[in-house]
Amino acid sequence: MTEKNTRTFIGAFVLGAVALLAVFVVLLGSGVLSGVKPTFVLYFNTSLKGLTQGSPVYFKGIRVGSVKSIQIRPDLETMQFATPVVIEIEKDKAIALSDGRDTDVFNNAEAIYRLIEKGLRARLSLTSILTGQLCVELDILANAAPVDLAALKPYRGSPQIPTQLSSLNAALDTLEGLPIQEVLYDMVGSIRSVSKQLQAMDVNRLMESIRSLSDEARLRLGELAGLKESTDAVLSAYAGLALSAKDDLHSTLTRAERTLARIDALTDVSAGTMTAMRESAGNASSLFRADSAVVVEFSQTMQALRKAAQALDNLAVLLELKPDALIFGRDKP
Repeated sequence: MTEKNTRTFIGAFVLGAVALLAVFVVLLGSGVLSGVKPTFVLYFNTSLKGLTQGSPVYFKGIRVGSVKSIQIRPDLETMQFATPVVIEIEKDKAIALSDGRDTDVFNNAEAIYRLIEKGLRARLSLTSILTGQLCVELDILANAAPVDLAALKPYRGSPQIPTQLSSLNAALDTLEGLPIQEVLYDMVGSIRSVSKQLQAMDVNRLMESIRSLSDEARLRLGELAGLKESTDAVLSAYAGLALSAKDDLHSTLTRAERTLARIDALTDVSAGTMTAMRESAGNASSLFRADSAVVVEFSQTMQALRKAAQALDNLAVLLELKPDALIFGRDKP
C-alpha cells in the first residue's frame, strides 16, 4: 500500500469515527441510549396529602408512569409556596405513527403541546378511601379551561402540563376531617364487645328455654286441635240444620201455594187479592231457591268457615312435626 493510499484510508477512518461519535451524542441526548424517561412538572393548587413519590400516573385509565419527586418552592418575598410535582413516564407507552415511523408521544414536545391545546390536563384521583392514597390522572378533558402555552414554564428541564381541579378536592377536604382511624378503632372495639357477650352467653340455658317454649307451644296446639274438631262439629250441625230448614220452608211454601189454589177455587175472592197473594208466595219461594242470593251467600260463609278450620288443622300438623317453627320459622323450599 502506497503512502497516499494509507493517508486516504486514515482520513476516511477518522471521518467515519467522527460521524459515529456525532450520532452517538445525538442518541445519548435524546435518551434513546441512556434510557432516560420523559418527565413533566405539575402544579396543583390543593393539598397533596396522600400523594407520595412512586404514586402511579394513569393516562386513559392505563398506568403509564409514576411520581418522581414532590418539592416545595417558597417565594420569600410574597410568602407563597409552589409545589412542583415531577412525574416520570415510561418509554413507548403511547406510540403514534408520524411520517411513516413510530413516535413516542410523551417524548415529543410538539405532540404534547398539541394535546394540551386539545384539553390534556392532570388531575388528582383517590386510589384508596381507607388509606387516602392519591394518584395522578392524565386525560383529554372536553371542559378543560384554555391555557396560554407561552405561560407554561418548564421546571429543571421538565415541560409543564396544566392541571385542573376535580370534584375530588371537596371529597379530600371532607376526608381529612374524618377521624377514620378512630372510627376503625371503635368498630374493632364493638366487634370485640359483641364477641365477649356471645362467649359469656349460657347456650345450654338458652336451649332449655327454647325447649320449654316448644313444649308450651305443643300444648297450645293440642288445645287448638280440639277446638278445631269442636268447630267442625258445630259447623256441620249448623249446615245440616240450615239445609233442613231450607227444605222445610220450601215444602211449606209449596203446600201454601196449593192451599191458596184451593181457596181460590172455593171462594169468591177478588182476582187482584189472590194474584198478590200468589206473587208474595212466589217471592218467598224464590228467596230460598238453591240459586238464590241468600242461599249462595250462606253456602259461601260455610265454605269460608271450613277453610279456616282446615288452616288450623294444617298449623297443628306443622307444629307437631316441627315444634320450633314458631321461633325459627318454616324452612325455605
